[in-house]
Amino acid sequence: MNLEEWQSTFNQSSLPLVVEFWAPWCGPCRVMAPAFERVAQKYAGQVTVVRINADDSPEVVQALGILGIPTVLGFKDGREVFRRVGLQSESALNQLFAALVQGRVDVGNSLGMTERLLRLVSGTALLAWGWFNESSVILMVVGAGLMFSAVYDRCPVWRALTTWVKSRLQSRTS
Repeated sequence: MNLEEWQSTFNQSSLPLVVEFWAPWCGPCRVMAPAFERVAQKYAGQVTVVRINADDSPEVVQALGILGIPTVLGFKDGREVFRRVGLQSESALNQLFAALVQGRVDVGNSLGMTERLLRLVSGTALLAWGWFNESSVILMVVGAGLMFSAVYDRCPVWRALTTWVKSRLQSRTS
């Protein structure tokens, strides 16, 4: 798919649009493909699904700022409402498609409770280790960063800041 074909597909879609960037050599892409296809089938008629081979579509990859694959993008009313990079579980894909169909623009992070707790516990351990290890600033910063990564999607300051940055970046590209 070239850039003109992408723009035509994007502009002609009256339904919410889900785009998956993949490549045949990508292991995580191959693992995710059956789940993605099942979820796409489930939401057929409610969502337009486009699968783009990243190797065959470098213009589209560059235009959308795709930095890794697999990447799943969701568009509603002409704007991007979510972007997920990396292997997504079937339940995470279901949540993304459902949120798009229901018109929820703020699709939260797909972290599970186990991953959140693991990040919080690991971050706390690193923070404590840095504190008791002659105040190792590096360990404390890494620990705090890890703890923040467990809850950033729920932080109103982070949301406001990222929304502002995205709007500035979009206004520069427009």
